[in-house]
Amino acid sequence: MILIRTFLVTHTDSIGRAIACELASHDFNIVIHGRNPSKLETVRSSLKKACPKREIRIAVADAASPDWRSAVDSVTKVVHDIHLTVIVNHVGGLGGLVEPPLKSFEDITHDEIEKLISLNLRFPTQLTRALLPIFSEIHGPKLILNIGSIGGTSGTPYSAVYSGCKAFYHVWSQALDTEMQNVTQHGIDVLTLLVGEVTQTAWNKAVSTITIPDATTMARAAVQKIGCGRAEVVGYWAHDVQYYLSRWLPERILGRLKVRIMQRIQTDNGNSK
Repeated sequence: MILIRTFLVTHTDSIGRAIACELASHDFNIVIHGRNPSKLETVRSSLKKACPKREIRIAVADAASPDWRSAVDSVTKVVHDIHLTVIVNHVGGLGGLVEPPLKSFEDITHDEIEKLISLNLRFPTQLTRALLPIFSEIHGPKLILNIGSIGGTSGTPYSAVYSGCKAFYHVWSQALDTEMQNVTQHGIDVLTLLVGEVTQTAWNKAVSTITIPDATTMARAAVQKIGCGRAEVVGYWAHDVQYYLSRWLPERILGRLKVRIMQRIQTDNGNSK
């Protein structure tokens, strides 16, 4: 079946699900994947109810599994026959992999490190590589939207491995965009969206504020950045202000500020040590 235009979101939680809802409302058909079949069906039903004319496909794939090849194959089998025009790499995060989600590098276990690397680095990289041959054959403009993190540009305490993965993501996206624009020239744009603190996610259930958006608000801001003509952009206005100011603070002061912010998030979510 050939769909008019299809958006692939690479996660069913928080921002990924919210972006799927936002783009479905803009007449995109949706492919979503996750490791929990029951949750996938719930998300699909929700999307179909909100946008009954859209086609919603699902793929069961455990992105945190050491067997990343099987997970990648599960997704590519679902999308091989569709008119894929947008890929959103948002799989990742901390929730469900590290308990408590925020803790020092000294306290994190070997298994937790491996799962974080698989989920946040290995899987999205390998999935993008696997999808490029399908993606490149589609005529017209196409987009790879990589959801990055401000923490990947300078490092965040209590999430050192996650920050390291996002730092890879940050530079990989830049290199990928340079190749797409100057080497392969398949009409593929790569946009990296840098995100700061977002509430109502798998691991941050704090109340949102004007400067700390919830997942739905963040998704709406993210979609509005598509077509901005840049390779990298901070997704939400308050995050942009924070990012700008942080670049001018002395490193020691910035470091202490980061620790206080992360400790506040721990307290808000009841997992302070």
